[in-house]
Amino acid sequence: MLSSRGRERGRASAHPRQRLLHGWDWADVRIELEELRPGTRVLASAGAGEVVAALAAAGHTVSAIASNRTQLDYARRRVAGGPFEPGAAERLFDLGRGMIRAASPAWSRRRVRQFLHEDDPLRAAEHWKARLDNRTLASILKTMLGPAGTLTALVLRDFATPLPPHFDEAIRGRIGRALRKHAPSDNPFAWRLLLGEEWPGHRLPAVAPDAIRWIDEPLLDHLERAERGAYDAITISNVIDGADERWVRDLRKAAMRALVPGGPLIARSLATTMDDEAAKRARRDRAMLWGSIVVHRAVEP
Repeated sequence: MLSSRGRERGRASAHPRQRLLHGWDWADVRIELEELRPGTRVLASAGAGEVVAALAAAGHTVSAIASNRTQLDYARRRVAGGPFEPGAAERLFDLGRGMIRAASPAWSRRRVRQFLHEDDPLRAAEHWKARLDNRTLASILKTMLGPAGTLTALVLRDFATPLPPHFDEAIRGRIGRALRKHAPSDNPFAWRLLLGEEWPGHRLPAVAPDAIRWIDEPLLDHLERAERGAYDAITISNVIDGADERWVRDLRKAAMRALVPGGPLIARSLATTMDDEAAKRARRDRAMLWGSIVVHRAVEP
């Protein structure tokens, strides 16, 4: 997740939080890999280091950017083989899961772990609908993720991001759809989201830290100073969520200039969309969080 400083009003720009915001990446790099040509020069959100490591391991030339030095340093450590450290996002998920487990026996650690070993998507989806997506879950999520909910307030505090309306219903639907497409037994995001544990055997790709260029700078500043056609692709996580319209417009303009013609700008969002292609990409992302993954392509100047 990216933030900005000074005159820019990106998602966490008003008061950039120099702290670890997330210890895991919550984006499925398969989406990026589908869009990138071999040997792409890609600018990517540094995040937790997982997406940029996977891109570098796939042979792309990666520049990882963040204006949050704590997050950037953590991403660099992770790529170098450092351990996972929980960030604000993981603590929020822990809080929510704890409340759900306390109210619903179906959500005990033991039962959820057993469920996550299911290797058949249809059986997993049936189990989710019959046992886990129950009234208790619906009630707690509605309370926590509603306009005055505890998690809504904490997300706004830590990420300067307002949750979309009816996000409680949306996230339940997204989990159910993902389970029908991706068996939980080999989906690391299902383990992280539903249990708060790493998928057994999951490892970051082995990449030399100096294979990635690390950039400590606000995204818009960097793009406005970049040479025309400096990148073949740009992926910015969900930086547009909560940003004001002028900042988003300036960001898109700068990104289109910094991209080669035809190069993709990839942006995720928690919000639902009427863009059918963006919605289809979001459904392919195994992280189960996104309502939209938009791909804008640069045109000839």
